[in-house]
Amino acid sequence: MVDFTENAGKAIYLSIGHGFGDNLMAAAVISGIKREYPDMRIFVFTKRRWEIFENNPDVTACWNARTIMKKNPSLFQRAIPLTEYTYADFRDAAKVQNLIDRMYDIIGINVRERNYQPRLYLTQKELGYRKWRLQRLKRPLVAIAPSGKITTKIPNKFYEIEKWHAIAELLAKENITFIQIGDRAEGPKLNGAKDWRNLGYRKTASVIRHCDAVIAHEGGIIHLATAVNTPCVIIYGGAENPKVFGYPCNVNITADLPCAPCWLDKPCDKPICRDMMTPELVVQKLKDLLKRNYTL
Repeated sequence: MVDFTENAGKAIYLSIGHGFGDNLMAAAVISGIKREYPDMRIFVFTKRRWEIFENNPDVTACWNARTIMKKNPSLFQRAIPLTEYTYADFRDAAKVQNLIDRMYDIIGINVRERNYQPRLYLTQKELGYRKWRLQRLKRPLVAIAPSGKITTKIPNKFYEIEKWHAIAELLAKENITFIQIGDRAEGPKLNGAKDWRNLGYRKTASVIRHCDAVIAHEGGIIHLATAVNTPCVIIYGGAENPKVFGYPCNVNITADLPCAPCWLDKPCDKPICRDMMTPELVVQKLKDLLKRNYTL
């Protein structure tokens, strides 16, 4: 491995695959490197996720990975792949390691004070998106993301839609205003939710920034919320380990079971972990979180 620490004024090329969450975690790593080595030039190759790196002062340039692979394959081969992993890697690992730490180690640069905060740089126009409409909504205001991509490799992380409907009913009884974010193609609208879906990632980030909390399962939304400093209640259950993909600043609900985390890539026959994550438990965790600023 090249000793970048002794050549900290040079350039590194990073290849980042997977979803928005992985790219946001990579943005945290880039921020940490740039803070310690301000003269380092950092180039990013990513697939369909370049909007994560728009206006990012730590990134010298961000290119479409597919375009680079076709037009300049030798340049692409110079890139360090940050997200070449399978979920079996985490299941079989000798020790638990956060994905951000894994990225730092793969790059191989000695960063004394590692940054773990995802970075997303919104423009002033984006920051003001529907600001006044959001400010007129009754507080507390919670964003809820009940759906996810049906192509996920971890199907057991999804909470049943019936339980999401139950959460919506409980929120209404508690007089908590909630908006639904995400993609309309991924699932139905919850009763009582104000529909703020299909906004795109950056506008959704701006909307989340004006909310008091987010409820979701593990996925891109929680990384986005953490990037804009909005606390989350995350339903992990027993599918994944928050020590790998999560953040200690959030409320991570897990199931204490011998089989957890399972990292299974197929539906579980007996999803006991999801049964343990009752709607009442989720809403109580949310209420505890909101008590920091509100009296319900």
